[in-house]
Amino acid sequence: LALFAVPSTGEPFFGVQRLQTPPNSRDIKMAAEAANLLRTGTMPDSDPRPHHGIFQLHMLTEESLGTDNVVESVKKPAGLDEATWMAAQTKLIFEEVVQMVSFISDICTDDTCCRMCAGKDVVYSWADEVHTTPIVLTAPQYMRVLVDWAFNKLNDQALIPTDGSPMPADLKNTLSLILRRLFRVYAHAYIHHFQPIKSVKAEAHLNCYFKHFLFFVLEFELVSMEEMLPLESLIIKFAGDLLEQQKKLEQQPHLLGQEKKLTQQQKK
Repeated sequence: LALFAVPSTGEPFFGVQRLQTPPNSRDIKMAAEAANLLRTGTMPDSDPRPHHGIFQLHMLTEESLGTDNVVESVKKPAGLDEATWMAAQTKLIFEEVVQMVSFISDICTDDTCCRMCAGKDVVYSWADEVHTTPIVLTAPQYMRVLVDWAFNKLNDQALIPTDGSPMPADLKNTLSLILRRLFRVYAHAYIHHFQPIKSVKAEAHLNCYFKHFLFFVLEFELVSMEEMLPLESLIIKFAGDLLEQQKKLEQQPHLLGQEKKLTQQQKK
């Protein structure tokens, strides 16, 4: 993953001084307060406004690729524990995001995308255990740091042991953090680079990857709709029926209990 090194520079931008020594991916560790950082420093202060003009081109997407059974494909197979399944799926989703980062690297540059944003009103900044004060990075820098950080997390034996040891109790919270940040790559790609992606006929691949991400995080409640507001309209387009079904179940607790009981029986 050497290609994801962040260029070192010291010039100021957007009122934030770039680090003379940029966040070293090998030093990036998730702080115990990471969830709070996401809510305070790295998430927008208010709900994003509806997209307009070029920022809504992604809503024209129709193409897909092999996603008819994606809802069923993310469900945990019988006989496999949930933690192992979630870890395996997250690793696969991470690999798909890496492919997207690589794919858009020629059109998403420091010049074209001087901030990691999702539309005009949502700007993501980066914070970690070492650099607890959120810093603004260009979109390519942000994605490079994110990819290397997630790679280290997903290959940490303490988080996801491969020697048969039990998964840690806080695994789901950590996977949720990783997935929330990976979503931002999709948000940026759809809103800011959809037209070039469509022009080279890669729209179906983007949709396939995002649907895999979307139905997985919905199935295991790993990323809330609040975290995915920049693509809310697209998500409703892709998963509106599922979201409506989940909403109805939440409004009728007795049905939700029956649903969970049926699911548990099917998992045995």
